[in-house]
Amino acid sequence: MKKLAFSVFAAALTFGANAADNVEANAVTSVAAATQAGSVFDGIYFGLGAAVVDDGIKTWNSQEDETESDHKAKLAGTVALGYGRVVKEKIYLGLEAGLDASQYSEFNEREVRINGLVPSAALKFGYVNPESKSMFYLKAGAAYSRAKLTPEHIKTGFGNFKWAPIIAFGGEKICKKIRTRVEAEYRFRTKKSFSGLNEKDGAMTDYELTNRGAITLRVMAIFTVKM
Repeated sequence: MKKLAFSVFAAALTFGANAADNVEANAVTSVAAATQAGSVFDGIYFGLGAAVVDDGIKTWNSQEDETESDHKAKLAGTVALGYGRVVKEKIYLGLEAGLDASQYSEFNEREVRINGLVPSAALKFGYVNPESKSMFYLKAGAAYSRAKLTPEHIKTGFGNFKWAPIIAFGGEKICKKIRTRVEAEYRFRTKKSFSGLNEKDGAMTDYELTNRGAITLRVMAIFTVKM
């Protein structure tokens, strides 16, 4: 009986020691994976890619008392420059500036033009998964989009040059030494009112120019700058 009890006790000690070794090994592996993932996401980075932008306008004038609305989708090149760090192995905090560059958009028989260069700045908050070496994030900031209205019988053109709030959701995946990114962004609309003398009949005409909300889809390669 004593021999049986001793054998059970010895087996329990062996199992406990092996379990402790496995837990310690898994913990070391998890920390190493988190450290490796964090090192790629940490620091200054720049990105290059392509985007599809769907923007549009809405106009109203008091003389005709009518509203016209239109939108267009176009291809754009996109660049980004930012800095971020992984905190507590899984929380990402960063700041990013971006620029979408495309051909300008024209509407209403060329009376309205939206500029093709749209700079932006945003804060970036993410969650890092060390095991899959990926990150999901939210960006919140503002973008500067210019829309200009030039009515046919008005000498002076009017501009809707405003910073608009933006919000974006995206994901990044580590592939060797770079990160691949897929991102969807929504830019909120801006509206501005104007008044001008109509040369055709000499009457004052009121206008409203709305730079409609824009949706942008981006695919990018992100490169971390090693200091």
